[in-house]
Amino acid sequence: MGTHPVTNERIKTTRRGFKTKKEAQIALSRLQVDFEKSNLQLAGKPSLTFKELYDLWLKQYRLKVKPSTIATSRRFVEDYCLQYFGKLKLEKITVSYCQEIVNKWHSQYKQYHYFRKVVAQILQFGIKMEIIDSNPMRKTELPRKIEVEQFPNFYSKKQLETFFNCLEDHIEKSGRTSTKLLAFFRLLAFTGMRKSEALALQWQDIDFFNHKLTIGKTLAVDENGQIIVQEPKTKSSQRVNMLDQKTVEILKQWRKNQKSWYLNLGYNTSKESQYLFTNKFNGLYYPQAPNDWLYNILEKYELPKITLHGFRHTHASLLFESGANLKEVQDRLGHKDVKTTMNIYAHVTPEKMKETGERFANYVNF
Repeated sequence: MGTHPVTNERIKTTRRGFKTKKEAQIALSRLQVDFEKSNLQLAGKPSLTFKELYDLWLKQYRLKVKPSTIATSRRFVEDYCLQYFGKLKLEKITVSYCQEIVNKWHSQYKQYHYFRKVVAQILQFGIKMEIIDSNPMRKTELPRKIEVEQFPNFYSKKQLETFFNCLEDHIEKSGRTSTKLLAFFRLLAFTGMRKSEALALQWQDIDFFNHKLTIGKTLAVDENGQIIVQEPKTKSSQRVNMLDQKTVEILKQWRKNQKSWYLNLGYNTSKESQYLFTNKFNGLYYPQAPNDWLYNILEKYELPKITLHGFRHTHASLLFESGANLKEVQDRLGHKDVKTTMNIYAHVTPEKMKETGERFANYVNF
């Protein structure tokens, strides 16, 4: 465990009887906290710094969340929080100081509420481990979110058709015989799947005969910057969507092109475990890559601005426009909470809003 602060003797301890490695790691984490706290009390030293508590919290946090979540939390803490809290002793962190930093984050970053949340999580861990008695960050007031005018992050039916016309022109003029980009954007727009879900697709996930697509994993980047494929965030994200005939034909053509193209590069992509979208080395793409595909097309053809996630909103809004009900849209998009689906419904296309008004007037009929 370390050395005794008074006798300077090395301290060793043993714990047995754990059924799993996770149970042993949790026990170790608690022992380390208890040992550190006891040593500080014996030596008459001040409490831990925030950085020391963060290191203890991180060890425990790794046991309960996905690697991609760890990566995001580390980026928030290490890039935006430690500069203000890292060297501070825990008993020196006050509510007024926390409020000052929250206000500073609010003035500089859109994600200020996430920074506040993760610092509060770390301090709350300190309370659970009986290192500190209160959580000053939880007592702060969250400033009002600054309203920023945003572009409509979805396409109308006509805009979507224009996008795909431009995409096909882009593929033809670029001299590309493959339909990789067409297959990728077709899946986003016609299934409503997330970018991370599309990048994790394997050919075994597609049932060409029955026109079924199984969505059950996501691509992410871990805290070491490595690309990983992992379970989705919620069980509702695991779903089976039906594919339309044209999407199936595009996917079949892309598979044919993929085999031919990669064979020339020295890769055999015939296995069912082959991923649909890979780089020239047949490796998985970093999540940023499709963003570059999209921005190049939008800029080249001066199309209305939209994000990759906007195709998911487009799919949802056009589903509503086509007559799908709330439950159908929720299931197809894999939303755990119907409120998320409702939020999209609140931003349906102008055509749908006009239709709603006409439907009411026709029904009342006076």
